[in-house]
Amino acid sequence: MSLKNNIMKNNTKIGLIFIAVFAMVFIRGCAKDSCGDGICQVGEEKRGSCPEDCDSAKVFPDTRWTYQDLPALTNQQRLNLAVEAKKEGDAYSEQVIMEAEELSRELEDYIRKWLDGKADAKLPKGLLPPYIDSVKTHDWKLVNPDEITAEEQWYAMNMYDPQEELHQHAVDPHVTYLKLIFIAPFGSKLLVEGDFPHCRFMDYQILEPLDPGHPVTGNMGVGEVAIVDADIEPDEGHVNPFRLGADRNAKKRHYHITFELKKGNAVDLNPEAMIAPAYRAKGNTRVGGPFGFAGPWGGNELVPSIVWLRYYAPDKDAEPYGNVPWPKATLQLSTGEKFWLTCDKSKAVKDQTATVPQRPTPPIEPSNFQGSNFGWFKMYGISLLYAEADTFNKLTPWDSEEEIEKMKKNLRDIFQLLFNRGADAVPPGNYEVSATCCNYISYLIRPISLGKNKVIVLTGKLPTFPGTRNGEEEMTSGEVRYFSITHLQGGGGLGTTLYTGVPHGSLMDDEIITNEDGEYVIVFSREQDRPKNAIKKNNITWQDWGPAGRQNLNLRWLSVRPEWYLPEYAPDEKNIPWDKGAWSGQNYDFSLVGQNRPGVMGPYHPVIHYMTKEEFEALGSNIDPNDVPDWNKNNE
Repeated sequence: MSLKNNIMKNNTKIGLIFIAVFAMVFIRGCAKDSCGDGICQVGEEKRGSCPEDCDSAKVFPDTRWTYQDLPALTNQQRLNLAVEAKKEGDAYSEQVIMEAEELSRELEDYIRKWLDGKADAKLPKGLLPPYIDSVKTHDWKLVNPDEITAEEQWYAMNMYDPQEELHQHAVDPHVTYLKLIFIAPFGSKLLVEGDFPHCRFMDYQILEPLDPGHPVTGNMGVGEVAIVDADIEPDEGHVNPFRLGADRNAKKRHYHITFELKKGNAVDLNPEAMIAPAYRAKGNTRVGGPFGFAGPWGGNELVPSIVWLRYYAPDKDAEPYGNVPWPKATLQLSTGEKFWLTCDKSKAVKDQTATVPQRPTPPIEPSNFQGSNFGWFKMYGISLLYAEADTFNKLTPWDSEEEIEKMKKNLRDIFQLLFNRGADAVPPGNYEVSATCCNYISYLIRPISLGKNKVIVLTGKLPTFPGTRNGEEEMTSGEVRYFSITHLQGGGGLGTTLYTGVPHGSLMDDEIITNEDGEYVIVFSREQDRPKNAIKKNNITWQDWGPAGRQNLNLRWLSVRPEWYLPEYAPDEKNIPWDKGAWSGQNYDFSLVGQNRPGVMGPYHPVIHYMTKEEFEALGSNIDPNDVPDWNKNNE
């Protein structure tokens, strides 16, 4: 059955909670903004007045939650800029490069004067563009690298317990994210040295080389340039604990990494390291950007560059930073002189690390779209996912196949226009991963709601993974390096409200109970609705759903191939290519992961069940995952 026929069978308007501004402009005109659950929703019936923080989506993105500031433009202004850029073609790119090179020359001249003792450490007003010297990152000054600490350079978005505190941006609570904001001239190098942490996975990701053809605006645009833990060559006499068979507890574990800072296409400048989906290359050198270009969606502004450092699942006695000091960063001119450029980033740090309050919402039954037939969306970029979902939300049973295909083409065209991203785009624009996402993860997303006295049940097979959290001595292989399922409230980090992508709970691989065949039964419910038999003794993993009726399930499948990879079933872009796996794809095949039954993932496909507490209790104490009943349509 085609997806269209499946929609027609439901014979109702499809409902979904994702937010996407692109569809507001191109799909059926401007959609009306309405509010529900304390979160701006699109395409929903209004259930009350909007809270003060429910902003209009006409000015987007709201940069409250980003590390950089951007001009406040309407969608139409951004689209006008994008159309003009396309019209100008090479002249547009040449102008961007010319402005970037001028900034680089002036910045390098000033740095050299400072090194010669002929200029103040604090950069003068007007030297930097307004969205580098902004409210988020201001008062830039030069310092001797030996006179600044790593803690002053980086800032941390720490792993946390959602039962104790809540954070935004849809981050996995099992992960600590270190972030480094910096700028430098072209031809410089960013030198980083540190110790390998005691954790499951680590990678560095630097903003792409400056490339007008592939702009990046927050989480919109192409993915960063990555170097994964196992590929980092340790210092002589030291051990890389992430390599297969390595001593994870080795005391000598130091490394040095070099990021060359250039302009150009990320794939051309990283001919091995930027080949999807592996992102593997020997050597400790990668090429990134000394600052970023936000493109038409970001007002064509130059912005600071950034490095992400991810510590997934630190050992239990090594939380949150893997029991190692933060790495030290140094900038170096092409002629060898070393320096550091620091700034007041307190507002950026405060905004990105702030806790948020609970936003309880009443129990609510899943819509027909969220019901028994629907499986998962595969993500080919955060913003594209929400654009697809918002468009999907507006479909009606009387939409023709021709109309639906036109909507999909509109989405493909606008992402090609704004970000040069799409299945047929020039690499890296045709890669699955997008800005701010981990290059080694395939993400699946699924909206779901939980009614009163109901439970959500997931069944499937858990891929094998290396044991690390208890300080195991040796790094072993696996079908994944890391796996988790997070449930979160809100759209997921696009910055359109004060409450975006807030995880209420997460289960990583070693927290999921399995039977002898590696199969799991996961139960989500409110505490008062927990079934009596949803206990560890019965091989059942239970987690509190939290106070929000509507949430999204977010699956992370992390591969480091070939050592930690399941080639037959991994939901990556090889098994699920963009044109077939994205809903807006020209050849979308919803049987791959879009149905609520195994597709390309085989037994590893998480199947969703929905039932009453009493119905689950009636299954008894020795529950075979294969005996959990299919979603009862009467419960929709």
